[in-house]
Amino acid sequence: MKRLSPIAYRALFFKHAWRFLGNVTVSKELSGSHAVAVSGGLDSMCLLWFAQSLHKQGKIGPVRAIFVHHHTREGQDADGELVKKFCKEEGIPFKMLHVEGLSASIANFEAKARKKRRELCINDLKSNELLWAGHHLDDSYEWNLMQRNRSTNPKAAVGIPVRNRTIVRPFSCVTKAQIRRLAKFEGIPFREDPTNRDLKYDRNFVRYKIIPLIKERYPKYLKFYSHYANFSTMMLKTNIMSRAGTSKIFVFEQGAVLVGSHYSEIQIQEIIHTYSNTDRGEIITPIERMLRAIDNGKKGPFHFSGGMEAFSNNTVLMIYQQGLKNYDESIARTLSTLTTNQLMSMSTYKRVELEYAWQNLLQSPDAMLNMPGLVLVLESESICKTLNTSVFNELFPRVSEVCKERGLRFITFQKCLDTWMSKKEKLPERLRLLPLSNLSNLFASH
Repeated sequence: MKRLSPIAYRALFFKHAWRFLGNVTVSKELSGSHAVAVSGGLDSMCLLWFAQSLHKQGKIGPVRAIFVHHHTREGQDADGELVKKFCKEEGIPFKMLHVEGLSASIANFEAKARKKRRELCINDLKSNELLWAGHHLDDSYEWNLMQRNRSTNPKAAVGIPVRNRTIVRPFSCVTKAQIRRLAKFEGIPFREDPTNRDLKYDRNFVRYKIIPLIKERYPKYLKFYSHYANFSTMMLKTNIMSRAGTSKIFVFEQGAVLVGSHYSEIQIQEIIHTYSNTDRGEIITPIERMLRAIDNGKKGPFHFSGGMEAFSNNTVLMIYQQGLKNYDESIARTLSTLTTNQLMSMSTYKRVELEYAWQNLLQSPDAMLNMPGLVLVLESESICKTLNTSVFNELFPRVSEVCKERGLRFITFQKCLDTWMSKKEKLPERLRLLPLSNLSNLFASH
């Protein structure tokens, strides 16, 4: 390392980490609230100090600290007291959360403790608040090594995600040595976790047995790994977001939609990991089962780790968090108030006009809440039969009830467009249709 004064080192560290943070967040998020997950160790204490320094400079919004007490080893009380004292001195709001019923002697303790810690922190987040985690470049490299030997997930090549929904990792661009140097120059207090030396844990075995050999042989391994990870991330993103394949992807705050006749396993993996409550977990086999089921006409819902769910309808695949509240209730309520005369006065569409309306829906910010995109067919029974309309959709049960009560039939945008094209000689040039997303516009602001 170059010999730099503490002032010069701080300036360079801040410049580098701030630029990196700006690449994984937007200004609106930065001006909002920030919760830092702090264990009392070197990495998280430096991250908390860094976040509070940015807040004092007016670069980000208010910062608070979350300490999770696992009650599984001696010394955690002292860890919590260290964090609490630091927060009091720096004027940082402090909150301690407690894990119940966890024992260090159980199998796969590290993974279970990590999951509990993550759940507690996420559940404690305020609206539009980001959660900061202290993982750095060394952590990412260690995770990369472990995952490569026990997982087929392509994201193992990238390492720990720098952004995972509301979780950000601003120190993913710096090394452990750089963080330790910052702590020394700035006098940032921290405590060492004695279990960090216990070789029964995979992470410690990799850290103290394997990596020293790599470092001795390849001193610049982290430098080359960071470039490799950045390139891999770029390639994954290019593959996932590519519109040149047989399916197109539309990304929203609540989830993503794939439209097409063939879905890429890589695309689906990336989407699930992006929106999931966890960045770990084997999902390739469940994805393969889902794709086989879709080929056999199944719709779902299909469930994945991290609270993720998928639903297929014709050539539309929706991927979202379980419990997503769509516009079913509101559309049903609005639809039930429309008279028959009002329904029959609705506009007629040419096929190209319906295609335009479908593309507009896919580009709207609340499209996910309208998926799979239902359209009322206000035509004769024979036309409804030709289009193979329906009276039930699993994602819109209340709308289905209203339609059944009133003798109304519906179809999805995509199925209507495809059938209209394949049976155009049996269908008129114009159809009287009501895209139910038009009704959602009446209450979307509520």
